[in-house]
Amino acid sequence: MIIGIIGSSLAGLVAGKKLAQAGHDVTIIEKSRNLGGKLASFNHRSTFFDYGISSIISSDSSFEAFMNELKEQEIISEWSRDFAFYDGTQFHDVNPNRPQNLYHSAKNGLNSIAQYLSRWVDVMPNVKAGGLTHIGADRSKKRSWMINLTDTNVFECDAVVLAAPAPEAYGVLQISQDETPSRRIIRHIDEINYDPCFSLMTTYDDASPEWKGVECDEATLAWIGNESSKVGNEGEGTSLVIRSSALFGRQHQGANQDEVIQTLLRKAADVAGSWIAHPKWTNLHYWKYFEARNPIEDYFLEMEMNEAPLALVGDYLMGSSVQDAYLSGHNFAEYWVNKFSKVNV
Repeated sequence: MIIGIIGSSLAGLVAGKKLAQAGHDVTIIEKSRNLGGKLASFNHRSTFFDYGISSIISSDSSFEAFMNELKEQEIISEWSRDFAFYDGTQFHDVNPNRPQNLYHSAKNGLNSIAQYLSRWVDVMPNVKAGGLTHIGADRSKKRSWMINLTDTNVFECDAVVLAAPAPEAYGVLQISQDETPSRRIIRHIDEINYDPCFSLMTTYDDASPEWKGVECDEATLAWIGNESSKVGNEGEGTSLVIRSSALFGRQHQGANQDEVIQTLLRKAADVAGSWIAHPKWTNLHYWKYFEARNPIEDYFLEMEMNEAPLALVGDYLMGSSVQDAYLSGHNFAEYWVNKFSKVNV
């Protein structure tokens, strides 16, 4: 089959790789230049900032196997078992509420995982999908679907996978040009709510602190990550990623960026040291759909129409972690590989 995947989230990339390895022709349509969604990294003067997901951790055998694959490719490596903790009033060297699991980072930023997965598929970057047209079983054209692109072009395919955040997947389905069973699955995703946040990247001349990250339980901050402590980023000075709480992200959406930056710097300085208030360089990013608050209890959703397959995958299905996103794409792809064992050319 020719399969069009809308969105290059981890779930979409994992599904694309597995479907391509099974012999399907897979193309990912991505509205931005970068792949990987929250596997987002920014390279500033040879330092990689993971300004989306800060690290990855496994508690599932399938995801553990994938992590071992990434280790063999020398993409990820061990980072830490311990993070500091700020409880709203006091700084603790170790978070007493978290098990000492092994967290991993990537020497060239976690986005290198997305780059690795994209090797198996074709990618159309900077192209947005505006809607779908269902051609139908009694069609004269060869393919079941047309993905309508906002540049007025179309991409014809036999099957569609929506791997974008739930509101964006909803938008694509909502403006589909034909009444199809795809409309029926809209009700499963239209109530998904997301927590937003800000991620602030900063650099300093100051020496790197001993802590590798600080988990924060308070109104403004959720996380302070010491990017300088990750493999590949060792050197002079310090680089941090300061991530806001969801509450702060909701309350300050659309606020003046300089004011947001100063507020995050002041609070991080209160938590982990006055030097944090005086960076050399800053870069602020806003995540509108950072974490699903009420995930659907299924790894994927499917429109049951064999002549025009359509499915949804993502980190709003079964959970909101990196592992959940991987399992969504992995379990879905295994299902379709078995279901469509004969590749349609």
